[in-house]
Amino acid sequence: MKITGTHLGILVIALYFGAQTCNANEVYINQVGDNLELTVVQEGSDNQVMPIDITSKLNGDDLTLSITQKGDTNLIEGNVNGNSNTGDLRQTSDDNFQRVSVVGSNNDVKVYQGTHSDGTVDVDETGDHEAYWTVTGDNNNVESYQTDENRGGGGGAAHHLANVVNGDNNVIEHTQKGKAGHDGFVEIQGDGNDVELLQRGNGGVKWADIVLDGDGHTVDSDQRGSGSANLALDLTNSGGAYSVTTNQNTSTTHRSYSLTGICTNGNGCAVTVTQY
Repeated sequence: MKITGTHLGILVIALYFGAQTCNANEVYINQVGDNLELTVVQEGSDNQVMPIDITSKLNGDDLTLSITQKGDTNLIEGNVNGNSNTGDLRQTSDDNFQRVSVVGSNNDVKVYQGTHSDGTVDVDETGDHEAYWTVTGDNNNVESYQTDENRGGGGGAAHHLANVVNGDNNVIEHTQKGKAGHDGFVEIQGDGNDVELLQRGNGGVKWADIVLDGDGHTVDSDQRGSGSANLALDLTNSGGAYSVTTNQNTSTTHRSYSLTGICTNGNGCAVTVTQY
């Protein structure tokens, strides 16, 4: 395990190493202050980082967080409160799991499970990719990547990825690749939001549910590969038009698409749907 940190606040780190037979790694952080730079690397067994509760938070602005977990049980949970924060969270192989809450504006957060786009790795990844993000604030950029090119033959559960955002001018990039199923959920409340969703793989069900409440949405979704593709969109606005582009290109005949939209813009809203 490697941990480095520089900050202008209070940084409390507790490390717990179990007996040699369990090789447990745990990091609990309760930090207050700005300009924190924190790097955590965990290689091997039980991992963890922090519980998502009142006693485990990063509080401040201009935080730079880099957390990498390589192998075995894995877990990242936590609360980040502040503005102009940058997060890079990576997990490769084994059980994985991320649940993080970010409150603030101008945040740039990235989640990688199995990696790619393009921090590469993967090769023979079979982690149980599951991630849940909640972001509250404006001008946020949230990117989530899950990949497992050998999942169908090597085991592992289907991908699960959820992005829940409350604020304006948000950009959400949601990417899932691999040989088993993909479950994707995006929910945004606010205006001027941009969502890009890609689900690609040879096998399993590609399923996505996108719900946006506000004005001026842009949604670009692409589901490709073998297996079925299912997409549901629910868009509302009170004046700013939305633009929707949907592509479903799978080798099976089962492709379903539904759009529920309320468009009050005088010039109309743009919707393009292509099914192969």
